[in-house]
Amino acid sequence: MKQLHHNGVLIPHRHKGKGFTIQVKGKKSKLTPRQEEMAFAWAKKIGTPYVEDSVFAKNFHRDLSKKLGINVKPSDVDYSIILSTIEKERARKANLSRKERKQLTAQRKAQRAANKERYGFAWVDGVRVEVANYAVEPSSIFIGRGKHPLRGCWKEGAREKDVELNLSPDAPKPRGKWKIVWQPESMWIARWRDKLTGKTKYVWFSDSSIVKQMKDIEKFEKARKLRRNLAGVRKHIRENLNADDLRRRKTATVCFLIDRLKIRVGDEKDPDEADTVGASTLRPKHVRFNSDESVTFNFLGKDSVPHVFTVELPNNVTRNLKEFAANAKSTLFDGVRSQHVSEFLDEVMAGLSAKVFRTYYASEAVETNLEKAPVKLEDPEYVKKHTATMANLEAAKVCNHRRTIRKTWKSSLEKKKARLKALKNRAKNAQDNLRQKIEDWKEKDSERLRKQEEKLKAMQAKLDAHRQQLAEKKQQGKSTHALKRRISFERKAVTRQKQRLKLLKPKHEERMKKLRQRLESRMQRDKAAIAKLKLRIEAQKETRDYNLGTSLKSYIDPRIYYKWGKQVDYDWKQYYSKALQRKFSWVETDVASPEKG
Repeated sequence: MKQLHHNGVLIPHRHKGKGFTIQVKGKKSKLTPRQEEMAFAWAKKIGTPYVEDSVFAKNFHRDLSKKLGINVKPSDVDYSIILSTIEKERARKANLSRKERKQLTAQRKAQRAANKERYGFAWVDGVRVEVANYAVEPSSIFIGRGKHPLRGCWKEGAREKDVELNLSPDAPKPRGKWKIVWQPESMWIARWRDKLTGKTKYVWFSDSSIVKQMKDIEKFEKARKLRRNLAGVRKHIRENLNADDLRRRKTATVCFLIDRLKIRVGDEKDPDEADTVGASTLRPKHVRFNSDESVTFNFLGKDSVPHVFTVELPNNVTRNLKEFAANAKSTLFDGVRSQHVSEFLDEVMAGLSAKVFRTYYASEAVETNLEKAPVKLEDPEYVKKHTATMANLEAAKVCNHRRTIRKTWKSSLEKKKARLKALKNRAKNAQDNLRQKIEDWKEKDSERLRKQEEKLKAMQAKLDAHRQQLAEKKQQGKSTHALKRRISFERKAVTRQKQRLKLLKPKHEERMKKLRQRLESRMQRDKAAIAKLKLRIEAQKETRDYNLGTSLKSYIDPRIYYKWGKQVDYDWKQYYSKALQRKFSWVETDVASPEKG
């Protein structure tokens, strides 16, 4: 970048104190705005599993103690007054009229639009570019993921003076006490230090911005390049599993595990972070050598997701692991970090890093699954979408993107099953009603036809009788004038009756045809609705503890879905959300046309 202009980031308004007084250790205590902010945050968590978590409660009240100036335990603080206020506010919102709800929704929408217009865009070399997360996190209780040791701690939100803005020297400085820096090679808009974890937080360009899209294309191109060079990369790893240099041998072993187990590289974490590891940070307790020569890995990966693998490894890999475990002071691969892994892999393929393996394997899993799927052009869209979901699931399994099963998962599944049962019953009843209607009309039309045929038969008999009388009168020389008139009238009536019967039969057949078509159409609709719901139930069962969104957003080359969609007449946009469509809008350009590497 040569030029970067923007209006800074949105700093949420701080809690405005309302002068609440609560009981602390049996004594009334008037809260300051900051104390009140913390008390409100805790009261909003009452009734959730968080407050039952002893670590969560202990951490929060330790931080609250600092604000109050006295040591308190959860049982020392009476939150009832604040909780009552919160519940009244919740009740008030729940009882709003439809008109009031619409007004509030419109106000919030207008405010979001105004915020986005002010903070949601930057100008890069004169081009307007969308910004992603332009709002700074407000002060809140830290939740964390998994059993994070800091869960429950109070996390102070950043203020203007804490935030660094990346702005080119010619950019107008936004109003406020911001820190200004200029890093033209960086893609961040703003950054600040998290006051609790010490980590640097960033505001980035939107995923749909051209700069981020180019990064995505580069990432997926590296994965495709790895596919072409995988044999050479593996050879490089194998050759160094027996290296004399200890660090090199450790690095090669880490790379082997990254390739074989599809796990992250991992680096040492701060002491206050959750005990999660990757390939380079495995410890002896994470590896078990079994009597059948197999090896079991058992550890927590990113987001505290359990990784448990039992695999058979080459002798030299097992030998290395045993040696490193026996001599380990802390980690198996002490002295090896992601930097060393990248440098080692770069020797055989420029730009190759550990994360490229996961991108490649996730994309390969999807591509292989889609190619094997027996999907035909004429298959309905819901079948194609289910196929896309199952392929995505394979990528999530490769990356071990596990998640905690949602509390509502079982009830949601039961509702779908009940809906399926009801759908089948409705379908059967509707189809039975149509079949009965067909039978009723068939019987009714047959009766009508029979009566009309009997009427014709009677009319014909009467006509024949009068013709016989005419012949007799002629033979007797009697007057036949009146009889001839009657015969003429009856002959016309017979002709009309025959015409009526002639029209009645096709009318009956047309009615039967339409009713049968209605039944067939109903059967097809019901069959499709039932099949669609069955696939949704199957997908919910299969994906219950997997997060498919992460792999779809970050690991699967979207050109695979785009190419497959072209082959089976399925628009890839039917599977990708609007946000991801914008992120991957480049897949439809000629320059990014998919090629199998």
